[in-house]
Amino acid sequence: MFDNTLLYVFLIAVAGSFLQTNIGFGFPVLAMIFLPLLLPFQTAVVLCQIIVSVSLLIITIKYFSFIEWKLLLPLLTASMVVTGIITVTSFSYDSSILTLILAAMLILISIYFFIFSNRIKIKPTVLNGSILGGIAGIGNGLFSIGGPTVVLYLLPAAKQKESYLANIQFYFLINNLIGISIRLSKGALGSHHMPLILAGWVGIALGTFAGMKSFQSISMSRLKKMVYLFVGISGLMLIISSL
Repeated sequence: MFDNTLLYVFLIAVAGSFLQTNIGFGFPVLAMIFLPLLLPFQTAVVLCQIIVSVSLLIITIKYFSFIEWKLLLPLLTASMVVTGIITVTSFSYDSSILTLILAAMLILISIYFFIFSNRIKIKPTVLNGSILGGIAGIGNGLFSIGGPTVVLYLLPAAKQKESYLANIQFYFLINNLIGISIRLSKGALGSHHMPLILAGWVGIALGTFAGMKSFQSISMSRLKKMVYLFVGISGLMLIISSL
């Protein structure tokens, strides 16, 4: 059974990191649909965070000069605070309740993207960044999923696709480090999980390399379509998996 889990984690890492590298998010969404089926909920979250952080670090280093600090900092600051608080309190929640919250959150986000994303434009102000950062921090703290909310703020405001990718990957990297440190201190992951981490890192390396190659050929308009499509698909997948 553990051998099968290694294979599943590897495949999730390959697919998730390819997705993450191309549209800026997606690894946690994909991982948290499947990993809770294989592992305890809190273990699944921290495993997801540790695995994807390698990809986040690689992409951040490559595109660091494209980060738009004025745009990013209000979002990041608010999210860091909320992520820390929610991560600590999440250990007192029942995992089945967390799964239902996760399902509802992704479904609502997917509905927003397909119905309202072209009608409502969120201006990249300090206030809006702080509000959306706080909302994303809830998703980060509970499930390591803040990407769809962060996209609402970063994608329309980014000057170019490299800036969008740099901003969102650095955002995830910092929030993941907060979540990892808290969850490890609470014993959510043990040394016996190291083979799963290694399998994930191998998958991350392959998926990130392939993703960075394909990212070069993606236009900004196509990138937006891919992001919105994935949010809808992930919501549908979550509905199916929760039946």
